[in-house]
Amino acid sequence: MHRPGFVLEVDERTPPLLIAEGAGCRLERLPLGTRVAYPAESRPGIDPALAIGRALTEPLGQVPLGDLLRPGIKLAIVFTDAARPAPAMARPDVRTEALEQILSLAADAGIDDVRLVAANGLRRAQNEEEIRGLVGERVHRSFASDGLIGPHDAEAPDLVEIAPGVRINRAVAEADLVIDVCVVSDLSHTGWQQLTTGITGAATAWAQLGRGGDPQVRDEVAGVLAEHLTVWHLEIVLDQSLYPPRLAFLGKREWEWNIRDRVNALGLRRLQGFAPHRVRGLLLDSPSAPYGVLAVNGGDTAAVGEASRAALMDQQRVDIGAQADVVIAGPAPVTEHNHGAVMNPLIAAWDTLARTFGAHTGKPAVREGGALILFHPLTQEFNARFHAASADFFAEVLTTTTDAAQIRAEHEERFVSDEWYVSLYRTQNAFHGTHPLQLWDALQPAIDHCGDIIWVGADRASAERLGHRAASTLADALEIASASVGRSPDILHLHTPPSLIADVTA
Repeated sequence: MHRPGFVLEVDERTPPLLIAEGAGCRLERLPLGTRVAYPAESRPGIDPALAIGRALTEPLGQVPLGDLLRPGIKLAIVFTDAARPAPAMARPDVRTEALEQILSLAADAGIDDVRLVAANGLRRAQNEEEIRGLVGERVHRSFASDGLIGPHDAEAPDLVEIAPGVRINRAVAEADLVIDVCVVSDLSHTGWQQLTTGITGAATAWAQLGRGGDPQVRDEVAGVLAEHLTVWHLEIVLDQSLYPPRLAFLGKREWEWNIRDRVNALGLRRLQGFAPHRVRGLLLDSPSAPYGVLAVNGGDTAAVGEASRAALMDQQRVDIGAQADVVIAGPAPVTEHNHGAVMNPLIAAWDTLARTFGAHTGKPAVREGGALILFHPLTQEFNARFHAASADFFAEVLTTTTDAAQIRAEHEERFVSDEWYVSLYRTQNAFHGTHPLQLWDALQPAIDHCGDIIWVGADRASAERLGHRAASTLADALEIASASVGRSPDILHLHTPPSLIADVTA
């Protein structure tokens, strides 16, 4: 029996509580009266194989998949890449089961023209080993030798323009039927999102993602895809399980820790004390997280997306009461932007100021003009292969200005079209040059909303370059914030990860 999310009020009996800080965590004794919002425990999972089979035969708003399969058609299967979400790299991957069932139906129907496309969009492309882990050995062996499986290339010269300004992957454009297989754990990953940004050209994708994202443009692209493609959509909704058995204590409530949990927590803290930042990240970027499946829905893209959002909201929504003067939070160890790479300051800022701040039902957890106190070292360390554009952005652009409008006016063209960034994206598995612009634009709503953003335990120069402030301890951070929120603020700690959608009800 799972337990729903709830809010705890800190009193004299409350033990030190976990606060995430990217590639690590800390135990912090919070001020008396602090509200602590705990995510819900994972709901009971379902059998993925049975649920996938049922979704294929009992779809929402669409005919069963088998009714669309017939001899001689061209079939394109698009699947979520390794970055969404990181726990889905566990073995065996649930996408393997979905693809094998779909391919079995295609074989029974006599279809022999099938291509598989990883919908990475402007994110980094997967290498062969990563794709093999997603699709399974049997599927990979059947398609890789003939070049029929691989990541999408948003800068490929052979993209097909199906409408003015909308260019998409050639294999998808030429297919008679497109099957879109998504694994989702976040509201923003549902519905048309994967196809509109994952298999389109760089300019088409950037028109949707740039300047904080434009829902109207995304809807227009979705409409074009719906008009030109026959799409059958499958979404697999994951539960809240993030940690392997040895780190299971990170997902427990602290007063329920047993002796083993306390020993493991002590060992993790000691390891964090001497291990390099990159090593600490690998420890928490686990390939063996025992994630489960909450729901599987197939059929019409819009109907499936709506059903998945309902399942995620039911799992992740937590009533937090009133908005707080101060919100305390920290980034998760792994995000869709740093799977297999160190968490740099831009990604740490994105995870807290965009993803965590933006996870609410209408009002953010912190009041307008309030303070965010965030925990991360903000080490100026960038993966030279994956995040080359972000390293340049942090070192060259943010040293001159943090104003988003000025950055767009003076630097957008460089990061969108620079031949070096394009080459790294196409040949070296790097994120596209637009990546740092996307991250920076996503921070702006939180920056505009909050009066203070303070990083505890952070490199002071990094915090200043982001336009924020740094403090050595939580007490120092509260002292700094007192200028804007007073000396007796209402404090809320978002005890994430796992994910939590804040519902302000007071």
